[in-house]
Amino acid sequence: MKLLNFNKVLCLSPHPDDVEYSMLGCIQKHSDTQFNLYQLAMGGDCDESTGAHRLKEVELVWKKSKCNNLKFIFSGYTFINQLTEDKWIQNIEKLMYNENYDAIFLPNGTDSHFEHRFISGFGPALIRNSKISVIEYYTPSTQQEWIPNLYVDIKEQYQNKLESLKEFKSQQHRYYFREDVLRSFHSDFQCSKKQLHYVEKYRIKNLFI
Repeated sequence: MKLLNFNKVLCLSPHPDDVEYSMLGCIQKHSDTQFNLYQLAMGGDCDESTGAHRLKEVELVWKKSKCNNLKFIFSGYTFINQLTEDKWIQNIEKLMYNENYDAIFLPNGTDSHFEHRFISGFGPALIRNSKISVIEYYTPSTQQEWIPNLYVDIKEQYQNKLESLKEFKSQQHRYYFREDVLRSFHSDFQCSKKQLHYVEKYRIKNLFI
């Protein structure tokens, strides 16, 4: 199955665990779409858990998820603040060259995490001359004013996602890795009325099909 008939998409992940936490079920479900994950940094600024071991955790998560449609690409930088906005955009544009991406997934612009908001701002520049769709993903630091308009039912993928996320051993102390919080993160009242109890949430900024 393809996601929105996309052949290939680029997922921008500011930190190890962002795309996995927000999108793993969707990537598992849509095995006929190629997802290229661009990992910008080894962790957050002032985050004591930052380091190369977190990249290893990402590898273990995707290994456990058994996704064959995921390519992991690391920028080579420890922190996002090592590059200016224009340099990041230039690097990503080089990554996109001749790749024929149908869409870019990135954090949302209302995210309370400043590095997520920073990356979200790249969208308009990256598609200024291209017919590439831009879709925001929901994160634990997303604020209430953000309203999704795309829901992906991950009922069949949810349990494997929970088990896969346990490979982020350096992050298990964080509240949002608790099982009850994960359950809440993947729930939506309006979806539950339609018998959709486990969903990942997205907001389409622009769509070309």
